[in-house]
Amino acid sequence: MKTEKDTDYICKLLSQGKAIVFCDSPIDADAIVYDSELLTNAEREALKALADYGSIKEAASKIHKTEATIKKQLCSARKKLKVKTNIQAIVIAYRLGLINPKLPSSINH
Repeated sequence: MKTEKDTDYICKLLSQGKAIVFCDSPIDADAIVYDSELLTNAEREALKALADYGSIKEAASKIHKTEATIKKQLCSARKKLKVKTNIQAIVIAYRLGLINPKLPSSINH
């Protein structure tokens, strides 16, 4: 149950440029707070490319970087987001508004 004090705290965090993700799972915290500048542009680009193209090899090719560079940027992003997999990192980055992957053409209207 959120109180007025909770609401004030959330507003304070947002005014400081923090991003807040509210969790649905009872085993997760009620909210996760991240700084909006948490990931570098290169890390966000690598996450978005992986989400858009589905593999590290294809992502590297499409954004003209080596696979080693993409892997390093993904590893760094996972550490900062405190997750174990690239999929988890993509989901968190998307929910935080840090990336906006392309929708498959079958979903676009």
